[in-house]
Amino acid sequence: MKANKLVTLFVVAWAACLPRWALADGVIRDGVGAISTGRGGTNLGFADNGAILLDNPGALVNVQGNGLVEADVDTVITDIQYTDLKPNNVSAKILPMPLPEVAYIKKSRDGNWAWGIGAFAPAGFGASYNFQNSFAGPVNYRSIGALGKILPGVSYRVNDRLSIGGTVGIAFGHVDLEGPFYLQSGPLKGVPTVIDLQGTNVAPTGSFGLQYKLSQRTTLGMTFTSMTRVHQNGDMKANIYGVAPFPIYSSFDAQTTINWPRSLSFGFMHNLSSRHRVAADLIWYDWKNAFNQVGLALTNPSNPMVAALAGPAIIQSIPMNWHDTVSMRLGYEFLPSRYATWRAGYVYHNSPVPNSTLNPYTDGVLTHAFSIGHSRRVKRAWLNASYQYSFSPTRVVGTSALAGGDFSNSTFRAQAHWINLGILVPF
Repeated sequence: MKANKLVTLFVVAWAACLPRWALADGVIRDGVGAISTGRGGTNLGFADNGAILLDNPGALVNVQGNGLVEADVDTVITDIQYTDLKPNNVSAKILPMPLPEVAYIKKSRDGNWAWGIGAFAPAGFGASYNFQNSFAGPVNYRSIGALGKILPGVSYRVNDRLSIGGTVGIAFGHVDLEGPFYLQSGPLKGVPTVIDLQGTNVAPTGSFGLQYKLSQRTTLGMTFTSMTRVHQNGDMKANIYGVAPFPIYSSFDAQTTINWPRSLSFGFMHNLSSRHRVAADLIWYDWKNAFNQVGLALTNPSNPMVAALAGPAIIQSIPMNWHDTVSMRLGYEFLPSRYATWRAGYVYHNSPVPNSTLNPYTDGVLTHAFSIGHSRRVKRAWLNASYQYSFSPTRVVGTSALAGGDFSNSTFRAQAHWINLGILVPF
């Protein structure tokens, strides 16, 4: 019991940093940490920051010196605009939200092995609006879907050109949904409710990566990251409309299943000269199998009337129907001296979300990102900073595929500003 309480406290504390963000490729961030984000999220061909534990564990053994320690705070400010015919024309609440990341990497004395451990927040979704709803009147829509990872990793130098590595760690998932919700399946399909849902749990996660030095100037990288399936256990409180002359209240035990996608990525880093280098990463995300649907199992209703109408268990399958994407990341670095580095980058990917299931709980519409960054050496430490701006075109929903049609004839537009600060100390 104590262990479960500690896990829940850790996840909720981390998730508290994630409640109102708009992300990039679906709900996966375009880069983690100031160094990678400043060059457009490119990291597969590099070994100069702690986020390689997340992006390519095969690079651990290629860090300079004996290792490094790094701490970053990535802060996001979002602006999500939603309109419909109810009429609503609202923006999600904008609050700066800091996301901490830490990493430690240590090489063996002979330089053939390296190990490390890091904590990252690579994905999530969330927003908060005040809407005019068709059956509940003025109501708050709020969502949090947070993924944090603790990743121990190890890397081995196979020969002078090839290094391999992997991580096996723990993923922390948290979900929090509040607002109107039409039941999507079962005997009460299409019945409107207003819910307050929370859930938390952990799941295994891991990755495998490699780096290959094609030449003195060019390094190739490849990484496979496993799908992370998190069954978040918690509870749900609901007011159910339309089955009686008045709303019926019931609480439930709830399990929400969210699959965070597997990915396969390829990239390179090339030194144009001693002062200029470029990089490119291509990342495939398996959204089709991950976000085909979100599962929601409700059991033990507290209201016997609900049990009589729908039985002891209400199993929901919320359609998402997302499609796979390929994210293209481009990066550039200028090194005017051994005390400074300047960076720039660009990211492009299609949105995986079809118009028919687009909704304000999980928008995932951002498609472009531009970034700049700078590092300055102060004694032994590197002070790192970057800024990233992400935006989307306006998306239009005609007829929603979700039961109830609550989001038909609506539009979405989103942008996000990331400010990343960090310190890295090599040793």
